[in-house]
Order: sequence, then structure tokens, then C-alpha cells
Amino acid sequence: MPKKPKMQRPKHDGKILLIDDQLSHLRMLKNMFERYGGQVVTVDSAEEAELILEWNPGFDALITDLKMPWVNGVDFCLKTKKKYPNIQIYALSGYLEEYGRNALEEAGFDGVYQKPVCFEMIEDMLNAIEKRASETDDAI
Repeated sequence: MPKKPKMQRPKHDGKILLIDDQLSHLRMLKNMFERYGGQVVTVDSAEEAELILEWNPGFDALITDLKMPWVNGVDFCLKTKKKYPNIQIYALSGYLEEYGRNALEEAGFDGVYQKPVCFEMIEDMLNAIEKRASETDDAI
């Protein structure tokens, strides 16, 4: 009987900024993403993410929760895309139905993912990030 080919895990060597107001989610997501390499920075507010982006450019992607105090993920995406049009932004939330996929696409999200998170979802996000990054590099 032939052996089933092993799926190759994506390798990520870029920088990702994770934003979630729940610290337990941040720790779990950071651990999951770090298994694939790269640098992962976590913050628990959109305001802190704005400061980090201002002082530390060069992130390949932002992955943000939608339902946060003070600023929701949709408003954060709109604001960030205006200032940094080339950055990839992904929504990761348990409340997608409250916003609607069309509204999220119109806000400029590059991808939308429903919590709870699994490794297949992380791999899908990383593959999307890498694909878009290589398309951007090819266009230059």
C-alpha cells in the first residue's frame, strides 16, 4: 500500500502583528504562529498596534480580533489600510456574523477567519500571507 504523502507545513520568516484584547487568546495564537517561524508581536489593543506600526514598520501582516474595546477591528482595518495600503490585514473573530462578510471585505480585510482557531486555519493564513507577499514582490 503506498504511503500517503506528507503535507508540507508552511514556513514563515516574516513579521506578524497579532491584536486581541483577550490575553489568553494572544498567548495561544502567538504559540501557534511561532511553530512556523517568523517574528510574532502581540498587543492587546488597536491603539497599541497603531503605535507599534508607526515606530516599527515592516510587518507582513496584521491579524486582528473584531470585537475590542474602544476601537473595533473594522474601524481599525479602515484606518490602517489608509495609512499603510500594502499591509495585509486578516480578521479573526468569533463574532463574524455581527459584521457580515460583505462589510468586512469592503473594509479591506485580506481574509476573514472564524474562531476557534486550529492549526489548519493558521496554515491557511500563512499560505495566504506568503502568496500575497510573493505577488507583491513580483509586481515590483
